[in-house]
This record gives sequence, C-alpha cells and structure tokens, in this order.
Amino acid sequence: MADDIEKRAMEIRKFNRFYTNIIGLVNRTILDSPYSLAEVRVMLEIDQAGQCTARDLVKLLDIDPGYLSRMLQRFVKEKLITKTASTTDGRANVLSLTDKGRQTFRQLSDASTRQIVSLLQDMPDNAQMRLVEHMAAIQDILSHRKKPEFIIRAQQPGDWGYIAYRHGVLYSREYGLSQVFERYVLESLVKHAQHLERGSIWIAEHGNRIAGFIAIVRAEEETAQLRWFLIEPEYRGMGLGKRLMDKAMHYCVQQKFKKVFLWTFQGLDAARHLYKSYGFHLTEQVPGDAWANGLIEEKWEAEL
Repeated sequence: MADDIEKRAMEIRKFNRFYTNIIGLVNRTILDSPYSLAEVRVMLEIDQAGQCTARDLVKLLDIDPGYLSRMLQRFVKEKLITKTASTTDGRANVLSLTDKGRQTFRQLSDASTRQIVSLLQDMPDNAQMRLVEHMAAIQDILSHRKKPEFIIRAQQPGDWGYIAYRHGVLYSREYGLSQVFERYVLESLVKHAQHLERGSIWIAEHGNRIAGFIAIVRAEEETAQLRWFLIEPEYRGMGLGKRLMDKAMHYCVQQKFKKVFLWTFQGLDAARHLYKSYGFHLTEQVPGDAWANGLIEEKWEAEL
C-alpha cells in the first residue's frame, strides 16, 4: 500500500512539472506584464472581495505576511490600491482597487484568458471537453467535496456499451472477475435493447462524467429484476447509491410490480446494507465459479 501511494505521488509530481512548464511557456509569450502570478492573484482577491484587509489575504492565500506587505506597498506606490483605516479594527487597513488598479487587473485577466484560449484552440472540441472535465474532477477530489451535484437521466445512445465496459473494468480490478462476466453483462444489455418496453435504465452524471447507473427489467408479469447497479469508486459514500435505488424502487411501484429481486456477490457489505434498507432479504446462495474461483453469488428479494 505504501509503495502504491509513493508511485501515485510521483505521478502527481510528474503532472505538476508538466503543467507548470506549459503555463510557464505560455506566460512568457502572452501574459507579458511586470507582475508576478502571486501579485496578480492578490489583485484578483481584492477585486472579488471589493474590500478586504491584509489579514484576510494572508489567511486566504496562505502567503508570507512580510512578502504581502512589500507587495501592497508597491501597489500603493503605483496607485493600484488604496488603504483606509478600518472602522471596526484600529490596527487594520481596508484595501480596495483604484480605477487604475481595476483597469490593470482587467487587462491581466483578459491576457490570462487569451493564454488559455491559445492552449485550447488547436485541440478538437472533444479533447477540450475532456480536459475541462478532468480538471473539475481534480478540484472535486482535492477540495474533499462530500456531496457533488448529480443529475440522473434516462439512458441514451452509447450507454449500453459503456455500462458493459465499466462492469468489465471494475469487477475485474476489484473482485478478480474474468472477462466472461463482461460478456454476460453485454449479452444481457443486448437482450434488454431488444425489449426496451420491459424496463428502464438511469444514468447518474457529475458534470459531463458518468458516476453510476442502475436499471429495472421486467422478469415476469409482476416481478422485476434490479440490474447493472454500479457506482464509480470516487463517488461512493456520497448518497448516490440511495438516490439511484430511490429511482428504481419508485419505478417498480409505478409499474405495479409485486416483487423485485437482484443478484450480487458475497462480501459486498455496503451493498448488503443498502439492499436491506429497502426491504431486500437474502433468499439464495450459489457458487459463482463461472466468474471467479470461490465466488458466491447471492439472490436478494423484496416484496412490494
């Protein structure tokens, strides 16, 4: 485990060097100004706040107070900011941009936008979208957001193949299942595609990325099967599983099913807990050797 973390840390450092070099090269050719990135960032925060104190900037930017003080002195000298005594704290000065400061910042902001446009303009649209999506994912992970905003939509073209693909990748990586399982999922999806009126699939998205999916398929006249339920690892523990289960079970009630069942594997404790909370109970266990040695399949059922 420690070795894996060190390898991942090295990959992050490798990316940092790469991206810093990219931005550095662009800065030198386009963002041509007498101000450093730190100085521009301070202008940005003062501009967004309207008014703030040096203490606010130190806390927000985690910047050295002495370095910030010298920076602010330069801004005052160049008439980019004004300092006025705080009415609530006699020891502090309130900082705000002057007209010249706002104009200077706008020019720098426009130049920064142009530099990114120059970085994107030679990329095809799909590559630009992928880049933005991955950057958003990095922000989400590093800011430890617990409840990102999910959109749950109906199935659309491209989803069937993607559902089979993610089952194949994740169940192989996490549970050691063979490629036979991926083929089984794909075959079941093809069968469903031939009888769409017998069920529905819901896809959860975060931004433009698929975060999970679930489906209900009619097995008999009054019996439904819950299928293809998967949450991507980085979105687990955020309540998405419950939202998808709510969607699926509500559909079952609407369709007047009297029973719902599902097949899963022994050892998936989090899934077991979720199923129990919706009234499912274990009714059958069979060897799952077709997928992996020693695997035990479980059938869970719920009465509606």
